[in-house]
Amino acid sequence: MNSFWSHDHAPAELPGREGSCLRDESAFNRRDLLKASMVIGAGGVMSQMMAPTTGSAQAAAQQSASHAGSGEGKLTVLQVLDHARERLYPTCRVCPVCDGVACSGDGGGIAGSGTGMSFQNNFTALQRVKVMMRNVHDEFKADTSTTIFGRKISLPAVSAPMGPAATKFGKGMTQQEWFDSLVGGCAAAGTLGSVGDMLTYNLEDCKRNLQVVSRFHGKALYNSKPIPNEIILKWQPEIDATGAAWLSVDVDSGPKSVAQLKELVKAFKMPVVVKGIMRVDDAMRCVDAGVAGIAVSNHGGRRQDHTAGTAEVLPAIAAKLKGKVPILTDGCVATGTDILKYLALGADVVMVGRHVLRAAYGGGAEGVTLFMNRLRTELQSAMVLTGVPSISKIDSSILYT
Repeated sequence: MNSFWSHDHAPAELPGREGSCLRDESAFNRRDLLKASMVIGAGGVMSQMMAPTTGSAQAAAQQSASHAGSGEGKLTVLQVLDHARERLYPTCRVCPVCDGVACSGDGGGIAGSGTGMSFQNNFTALQRVKVMMRNVHDEFKADTSTTIFGRKISLPAVSAPMGPAATKFGKGMTQQEWFDSLVGGCAAAGTLGSVGDMLTYNLEDCKRNLQVVSRFHGKALYNSKPIPNEIILKWQPEIDATGAAWLSVDVDSGPKSVAQLKELVKAFKMPVVVKGIMRVDDAMRCVDAGVAGIAVSNHGGRRQDHTAGTAEVLPAIAAKLKGKVPILTDGCVATGTDILKYLALGADVVMVGRHVLRAAYGGGAEGVTLFMNRLRTELQSAMVLTGVPSISKIDSSILYT
């Protein structure tokens, strides 16, 4: 099954740096080739890429609010891609294969940290996982729905925690539009959006971000970026009042001790999930702290260079924790088959980051709904072709080893 971002208008192979957008060697410099590849991919002209406008993208984002309910409104995948390129370039080129190569070394934004190898390792580790087709059976339709923390969702994929800083990655996206797109778009697809926040930001911004979760009846997870516990605890009544699916706490951007985790678990009524676990012993410490769940993540490769890919470390962690607490993971989830792979490796739910970001920039809430619905359709097809009737039946037996 092709990625949501792969289509007939993908950039043609050009000489240049090897990676998702470029191939082999060239006399041209890297930036020129990247710009050229984006022109071919979007079907635009060079002047538009050199000085992209945001009018059409802003109009699409405004339209999306009125028909976010189905993801089947006026936008098409190609339009979402075109709008995303206009608004995100040069932070993100919206390559047909998002492997972290073309943006390696960029720093900041959504590229990988340092050399970008952690981002690339997430991608390559997942690509090495192979599934076994099983096609002599009577499972003709698969049920992609699952439940996490008592909440039923249409597929085991939710928006990864992303904060207001994402509005600086592109053009023409306010915080209100950003979080409305993430939460509204995912909710319309029957799953959970996300609101990531730094509670040391502007007071009114923090209150407004919390209100997004409340306004969509808690159909989102709430994520606290790395700040001292005392600040998080000051906001505990407001966070709990949103009815968020769970509180996600980043440790992949700043560690917390077992004692600090216990303090948060004790204070909050909602489940507390620790995101940024890459070792079995850290996972066990989280269980000792009483957390409700863990998220295997290296922050999309955006914090520490040269880490292992999440698909490499997930099986060992799942071997210890499967069935004890829900296990989430992220790392280059682009298709329904990617979801199937991560679940076969031991995850219960995956989190989708960069591709949801592009969908939001390319089509607002409707773009996000379109993408999440595409993931669900792809996952259902992949389950049927591996002989799996339901999410609970996915295990390592469908993998080729």
